[in-house]
Amino acid sequence: MYNSASIVTAGDVTEEWRQRAQREGLARVMRASQPAEYNADTTERTRQVVAEQLRTAARELARPLSAVLEIGCGIGRLTPTLAAQAGHVTALDMTPGMLDEAKTSCSELSNVEFELARAEDLPWHGRNFDVAVSVWVLMHVLDEAALAEICRSISHSCRYFVLMEYAQAAIPVSEWSRPRTVDDYLALMPGAQLVETQELLYGGDRSTAALIRLPG
Repeated sequence: MYNSASIVTAGDVTEEWRQRAQREGLARVMRASQPAEYNADTTERTRQVVAEQLRTAARELARPLSAVLEIGCGIGRLTPTLAAQAGHVTALDMTPGMLDEAKTSCSELSNVEFELARAEDLPWHGRNFDVAVSVWVLMHVLDEAALAEICRSISHSCRYFVLMEYAQAAIPVSEWSRPRTVDDYLALMPGAQLVETQELLYGGDRSTAALIRLPG
């Protein structure tokens, strides 16, 4: 894990995402330096991977997914994929501008509930979900103690976890990110078991999508 002390504050992170929300299209949640067509292609592949892992979780549960938690829904680019696989989706994001766009783009989805919330505040605490989904989100949680609490809470509230994070970054990560391995996350969820992984390439970076069975 990244162990250096960070000078970036929670307020800095909030402001960074507020500014990103003012970009156009997928550049709000992906690299603005990448062509729009490439971001769109990567998003489509990401949707396919997430859908496949949700179907695997449903097969293991031997029933359709009833409740899915999306941590960091951004502008809602993946939310319809989750909604197609589950009876109900709770989609969280901490940035009002992102959440407003997600609500607009997903307005026809009757089984999605949006909530303005930070992952660090554990807004799902005390609720139960079949699957939690986090795609390139927890890398932006800079505080290691806060990340440990997030993972502990996910482990208690959810049966499975679909996690996508950078495995290898060709471009040096910014001060807004802390790349961690799947093993790093597993270490924060004692008793969790890796079900399957898939790889996804984006701009020279290699990401791992992991389906994790949780002990809760």
